[in-house]
Parts: sequence; structure tokens; C-alpha cells
Amino acid sequence: MHGIRRAMRAVLLGALAAAAFAATPQGQTVLGPPSEANHFIETPKGWVHPKTPWGDPDIQANLNMMQAAGVPLERCANATRFGGPPCDMNKAFWTEEEFKQRAATAAGRGDAGRQLIEKGEYGRALLSGVTDPATPQRQTTLIVDPPNGVLPPLTPEGKRRALEMRSGWSLPGESPAYDWVTDFDSWDRCITRGMPSSMMPYRYNGGFRIWQAPGVVVFELEMIHDARVVYTDGRPPLPSAQKFYMGDSRGRWDGNTLVVETTNYKGGVAPMINLAVVGSPAGNRFPQSDQMKTTERITRLNNEMWLYEIKTEDPVILTRPFTVRYPMRNDPKYEWWEYACHEGNVIVPNYVTTSRFERANPQRETAAPVAADANLVNALAGRWVGRPRIPTIDYDIDLEFAKSGDGAVVGKLIGTTLPKEDKVDRPLKRFTIKGRQISWEFPNTQPWNFAGELSADGTAIAGVISSIQGGIQVEFSKR
Repeated sequence: MHGIRRAMRAVLLGALAAAAFAATPQGQTVLGPPSEANHFIETPKGWVHPKTPWGDPDIQANLNMMQAAGVPLERCANATRFGGPPCDMNKAFWTEEEFKQRAATAAGRGDAGRQLIEKGEYGRALLSGVTDPATPQRQTTLIVDPPNGVLPPLTPEGKRRALEMRSGWSLPGESPAYDWVTDFDSWDRCITRGMPSSMMPYRYNGGFRIWQAPGVVVFELEMIHDARVVYTDGRPPLPSAQKFYMGDSRGRWDGNTLVVETTNYKGGVAPMINLAVVGSPAGNRFPQSDQMKTTERITRLNNEMWLYEIKTEDPVILTRPFTVRYPMRNDPKYEWWEYACHEGNVIVPNYVTTSRFERANPQRETAAPVAADANLVNALAGRWVGRPRIPTIDYDIDLEFAKSGDGAVVGKLIGTTLPKEDKVDRPLKRFTIKGRQISWEFPNTQPWNFAGELSADGTAIAGVISSIQGGIQVEFSKR
């Protein structure tokens, strides 16, 4: 469904660095010795920015977004979502020593996809990833503002709209009914990844070409073949009634930095951020409105490196703007593989056909009793409700545990409070109990696994739900 692959320093200093880039007169303070403002990428003394034949700054390049693909969208995502080791939320950049260690580790990794191609194993190459692997970066997160590197909360209206969104990426406990194209998001349907997501590092197919002609700059994207035309000739924006998936862009030169302001977004169609960005919220339920505005700054730092920034504002959806910034390398040898994705792809109708069949022919499932200590069984027996900690959407998951005799217990998923969801009432899969450690797989469309622990007083089960989409903390309470 998603082309080649689908599986798949302090707060103050950080704030000052962000402000320095955003408010720079003519974009020049980012040029010079390595610093946080330029992500420690030096502009050599005496370097002269090239110009086009018609006199504009020349920023044409064949850039590789994949370079920063390993940088999570939000800071400390592993700690906050997977319950991983402690993480410093004030740390915007790795130290030089830490960065060198990470780079040394990556240097011996190689590119599995290209190694397999050399062996003639093209199928395995596609599955392993055929684009350049991510390169360690100094930054700890893509988000540079807010200074804590975390997405701002959504407004109540944003949360409401998120509940109305549909996607082929199911949420924990969700068993979507697929009946029509509107049950899928725009990325599922190969229409667009939308904005600002399209301008962030991908998990794959991360090519980004910049073309220039007099009065115009074109951003060409490898994924879904999107091309954004940015006029720099001073023409006014289009009337607000004209809306587009990728908006209406107008550019201007601030010194040698290209500044692009985009409005007239269609809204309500493509997720603001989707799962192609590592560490993004699960489920592709991140709405955008037609009031969204993005402001981008593209600065050429030297002959090899470009610095890209995008600020996203949406007063309908976001309680405050957020800004993403990261560097990209010009790679003339970067290969654009065919992004074989089109709106008529067969996976969408296949999902619909399979969903309809399964709903018309339900299969009876029997819960397997799990033996456990009698006190624990008694503590579990009853209804439990948990709300996954997903920043973009609020919903509850209902579970039920029942005694089955002989010191055993069975567990089942009762359903969720998501709209368009029927009562599920299906047994949990791979349900296990070891001491107070409890785990299971949700019986829904896509695999989501829970691993957690029953509290000492028996009133809460806290843990992490995980899948290919990432990890989500949750706590179930007895009702």
C-alpha cells in the first residue's frame, strides 16, 4: 500500500539556537564555525555562495532525506513511549564524543540493501531497504521548537477531528470495518503524504530534488512523486477559496536563504504527520485544517550540506506552532527507485473485500484459560479500562478478565470507544501470566502486543503496547 515497503543542551540554549535561525537577518548567522545554530556544520571561511545565471542564490541539489531518518520526531521517544532508560529532555544535541561513538558504530553497519543487490538477491534487497541507511546526526530530535522537542498538545477540536479520521493503520484494540476509499488515509491511497510530513525524513524513498528557473523553485519529492512549485517572482497568493493537498506556496530570498510560506491547504484529508516519520504518533490520526500555514527556510551551508527548517501553524488543531529542522546532504549519486504506488492499487480493494467477508463470516474463537495464583486471579477478575497515551487521539480500550475455574483466568477485548467500532468481544491472544507480569496480543486487524505488570494493590495494570508503529504507554484501571 505504501509503494515498495509498508512494514516497516539545555532548554535555554536550545531556544536561543532555534530563535537565531528563525530570526536571522538574511539567514547569515547560521553560516560560519560549527554551532548549534547550524547543527555543527561548518561554512568554510571565504566560501562564496554560488549563483544561478539569472542571479539568484543557487540551492539546486539532489538531497537525501534518509540521512536523518534515524532521528525521532520527538525527544526521548524511546523513554516516554517504550519505558526505556532515562533520557534528558533538555538535551537537544549529542556531545561531540557521543556523536563520534554513534558514527563509529554506524560506519561498520554497511548498507544491507545494496549488499544483497550485489549478490543478485533483489527480492530480499527490497524487503531490507534499498535506499541509503540513516546517518547519525548531532541532534536528538527533529523538533527544535518547542524547546523540549515534543509536539504541542492538540486543541479539543483537533482531538475531535482525530477521532473522525480513518486509516489502514489500525490502533491498539481497533478492528476497523473497511467498506470504501474513505476508510483509508491519503497515504494509504497513494494520493499524498501531505504537509508538513512530506518534508520530513522518511523510512524509505527519501529523495528530495530542488530545481530552479527564473522566478520559480520546484521541490520534487521521491515519495508519491509530489512536486511543489514555489513562485519567487512576487506574484500574490491565490484566493483563499482555492485549496490544495500541498497548499499554495510563495517564496522570497532572505539573503541566500529561501523562505517559503504556504497557505490554502485543503485540510481534513491528509494527516499532518504520518508514520513515515520515525517516532510519529500511531494510527495516522493527526488532523490538519484549511487554516494551516507552513513557513520553510532552506539555507545552503557549503558545497555539500543544506539546512532545512519548517514551522507549522494551525490554530484549529494545534495549541501552539512547532518547528522541525535538520540538515541534508547533496548526493548526486542518490538513486531514485520507482515508487510503485498509485491510487488504483489493489491493496485497498483487497482490504475492503477481506473485511466484508470476515464480518459476514465471523469465526468463533475460544479463550484459553491461563493458570495463575488465586489471589492474582481474584484481583484480575472484572472489567478494566485503559487509555493509550497517543498525543493526537483520545479513546479507551475495554478488557474483561473472568475466572474459569481451577485457578485459571481468561481475558478478552470487549471493544473501544472509537467511532465506527462494533462490540468486539474476542479473546486475547497469546495471553500469559508470570508472577505479576502480564502480556497478550490484541485480537484486532494488525498485531499490537501488550506487556505490563499488575500493581501491588491489584487496581492497575501498567505497561507498553507495541507494534511496527512504535510503543505506547498505557495503564488499565479496574472498573
